Amino acid sequence: MIKLIAIDMDGTLLNEHHLVTDKVKKAIKEASNAGIKIVLCTGRPVQAVYEYLKELEMPQDEEDYVISLNGTVVQKTTTWEIVYSHELDHKHLVEAEKLIGSFEMNFTYFDENNYYFTGEPTEMMHYDVNLLGMEAKHLPIKEIPKEMKVFKAMYVAEATELDRLVASLPPFISENFYPIRSLSYVLELLPQKANKGEALTGLAEKLGFSMDEVMAIGDGENDLDMMKVAGTSIAMGNAVDSIMQAATHVTRSNQEDGVAHAIYEWALKG
Repeated sequence: MIKLIAIDMDGTLLNEHHLVTDKVKKAIKEASNAGIKIVLCTGRPVQAVYEYLKELEMPQDEEDYVISLNGTVVQKTTTWEIVYSHELDHKHLVEAEKLIGSFEMNFTYFDENNYYFTGEPTEMMHYDVNLLGMEAKHLPIKEIPKEMKVFKAMYVAEATELDRLVASLPPFISENFYPIRSLSYVLELLPQKANKGEALTGLAEKLGFSMDEVMAIGDGENDLDMMKVAGTSIAMGNAVDSIMQAATHVTRSNQEDGVAHAIYEWALKG
């Protein structure tokens, strides 16, 4: 019996217009009414999740949570208390930013609520900021206050430019970060122990659920860890090959209300 459903946002919950369709809203509400815990599990910072939580009427009680920044932060949706987090070392951020060199890209990073960047803003960075509905703040790495917690960093660039960077990355990156290509134009640097799978496992344990009672729905490389730990894993019809191969089931695409189909077929039908 499914007791918790973890749902990715971009490419999964949201269609190509970044909207939650009425059919998906209805399915989520029915699952919630049936006693199933719904948890958004996203690479977005929590500030870029607020409006969707309100739209889905999800902040219901003290035991409702959101997993943000690809598993580096887990927060209550009622008080925004952080119950789980991993952060990056400032010294490692300084070294990672140096790798940009002559590449046309931005080095960006997040604390709990803000999107920061270094260098001159590129078109791809503006696209990413607009997608999240946020305002980017310029703050050089060496000027980060000592007390500021940084949960995730990113290289943001056109896909071909990012390919060049990825091909030249030194061992330092994998030794000190958990790197993941979440989008064609984004390479994320997470704390080594942080990913959606670790966060989802910890949250399920906190709520008293076994992983056999957890369903995960996703489409991208950054969803792979949660797909591997969930007892029931659903690949969207538009998912990348690695997600298709890891999933126990495949639903329709995000253009065809795939999340709703998954909820009805593998969570509520049983």
